[in-house]
Amino acid sequence: MKLFIANLPHKLEEAELKKMLTQFGQVGSVKLKTDEAGKRKGWGFIEMPVSEQAKAAIAALNEKEIYGRKIALSEAVEKEPEKNANNFQRPRREYRVYDRDGNGEVDGNKW
Repeated sequence: MKLFIANLPHKLEEAELKKMLTQFGQVGSVKLKTDEAGKRKGWGFIEMPVSEQAKAAIAALNEKEIYGRKIALSEAVEKEPEKNANNFQRPRREYRVYDRDGNGEVDGNKW
């Protein structure tokens, strides 16, 4: 089961988080997101292969205070691609080239 974790303190290490989660069962991976400079963004994803163990971790750790911050732990939800209402597609714009010379021709064609 894939979990989403947010509101993490920046000083919390992946290894420390993994150690907390192994109390509840097997942890497949812990991936905390970082920006281009390598600074943590405060959220990430955890994979736990056994869903009962993952649910126990959610029940115990969701809203638990770590380093002064209440973390949020929940089941990850797949993001759906964005759709326009009623699959509406905007018509393509047509650009007109106006006759600047006044002779009624644009690119050799009379309009």
